[in-house]
Amino acid sequence: MTDQKTVLVTASGSSIGLEVLRSLHLAELPIRVIGTEVSWWGKQIAEAYCDHVEIIARGDSPDYLNTLKAIIEEQAVDLVFVNTEPELESIAADRDQFEVELSCPGQFGLEACLSKQVLHNRLAGNDLTAGTAVVDRREDLEHALGTLGSPIWLRCAEGPRGRGSIIVDHVEDGVFWMDYWRRRDAAEDVWLAHEYLPGRNLNWTSIWKQGELIAAACGERLKYFLSQVAVSGVTGNVSHCQLVDSTAVTPIASQAVRLADPQPHGIYAVDLREDAQGIPKVTEINARQAFRPLLYTHGGINFSKIFVEAMLFEHELTQRQWDVNVGLEMVRGMDFEPLFRKAESGAQS
Repeated sequence: MTDQKTVLVTASGSSIGLEVLRSLHLAELPIRVIGTEVSWWGKQIAEAYCDHVEIIARGDSPDYLNTLKAIIEEQAVDLVFVNTEPELESIAADRDQFEVELSCPGQFGLEACLSKQVLHNRLAGNDLTAGTAVVDRREDLEHALGTLGSPIWLRCAEGPRGRGSIIVDHVEDGVFWMDYWRRRDAAEDVWLAHEYLPGRNLNWTSIWKQGELIAAACGERLKYFLSQVAVSGVTGNVSHCQLVDSTAVTPIASQAVRLADPQPHGIYAVDLREDAQGIPKVTEINARQAFRPLLYTHGGINFSKIFVEAMLFEHELTQRQWDVNVGLEMVRGMDFEPLFRKAESGAQS
């Protein structure tokens, strides 16, 4: 008989955290689930899927790291799913001192996931990314538009949900945009200009254990919530997506992971965008489940379950290939539970 393990899910009432919880609930594993949340309503949402939920400080609070460590010790936690960027940033410097399994990579790999500039430097020279330049002032933007073509994709080197993203085809617009963000946040961000990629917006989620690829699948983002009011059309919160064939993406994405982290261990969610020729180019790697975990689960590959089995119940993980339901769609709304369907050929979305 397998001993019960304790799994902690951070930000358990958030968009991603809740889908991780639902995926674990569907998995029916011999686990006790603890959640953390920052609000009473997040706690109330998560309680339906947890044995216990703790309200703690936000991930960007100075108290977060010590509070998380205390909960891990008090609750005898065996494994932690870390689900937000601020939480990952808080634990980054101490990542390798944790004695329990974490869903995110080790410190070296995590560094590339949290900084797009670090990631670009590690992938440079392998034709895996779009043409990229660091930009800081007008002259840099003029050079980027001249060498990368027009338009360019301009964004901050750090931060989730397309932070600071905008399509730029005039130097003046880019100068204004960087100055606006610097004034707004009172910070000196590093800015990156990229060759514009017009093709499909893809995600390749994967689980690795001590350098071995355990499981992977690919999805496509089709629509975002409130995209019409976002200057870039990207909000980071997907409202419509589908599973797609990963055959052409896996060699590219897996190479990017190995270059970013020579000994990958944990969850790596690679975002890619196709260029004008339909070739996927890596745009970032997330150190967490960053697409729609529940779509993958309903499509036949429950990453939350697989990660727990691989790290805590290794003897029970015998499957290495998953029959993913390519074409399965997920539609999310603000006022209803997610909907899933396999669209017939020619059906309207």
